[in-house]
Amino acid sequence: MEPTTTGRFRVLDRRPDGRLLLVDLDEAVAAVEDDDTEADLQPLAAVPPASDDDLAETVRDLKPGYEVTASLSWDDSEARFVDCAVDGRTWIQYADGVSGLFEAAQETWYDAQMAGEAMNSRLTYSTDNEPNGVVYTFAKQTPPQDLFEEFRTGATPIEPLIQRVEAERDDSDDRAVFVMNPVDEEFVLIYIVFRKDGMLAETVRDTYGLPPL
Repeated sequence: MEPTTTGRFRVLDRRPDGRLLLVDLDEAVAAVEDDDTEADLQPLAAVPPASDDDLAETVRDLKPGYEVTASLSWDDSEARFVDCAVDGRTWIQYADGVSGLFEAAQETWYDAQMAGEAMNSRLTYSTDNEPNGVVYTFAKQTPPQDLFEEFRTGATPIEPLIQRVEAERDDSDDRAVFVMNPVDEEFVLIYIVFRKDGMLAETVRDTYGLPPL
């Protein structure tokens, strides 16, 4: 009998071969609570079901960012979905080669440079002066290191950033997470917008040619 594990996961990405990268949410929450910057949050790759049933449809409809409770069977170190339920629909969208970055991102990077830091963050605000997101900027690394791809594969985790937002917010809204690789800037950015279905998130999608809701 194949061993089976059940846990809470976030879908990080769907890879070209069809496998889904899953980040263990309980481990990520614990890492943030313990301020453990060395925690191993590398994702596991899970194979979609080969069947054509409700489970296969659920897995097929998963988007990066979705939170799921999933049971996985293990065969020769390969994980396969045997059950899956969607718990949340935060959406992570990846944008490579963007240009014309918004002012808050540029200012955040400028402040990092002035402080001699490789990373910086700041809250963004609505026209009513309400917090509506947080932007992070990270210095691009020397090739062959590709920080944008590392975020996408989980080699450099982004889940702690999401969990910090969840810990600080007292709402249950799904988030919009934008991971962007500017073509004409020296940094990669992650923009976590507090409401996935809000005007700000839709504006970002429209501005940078990302699929709408």
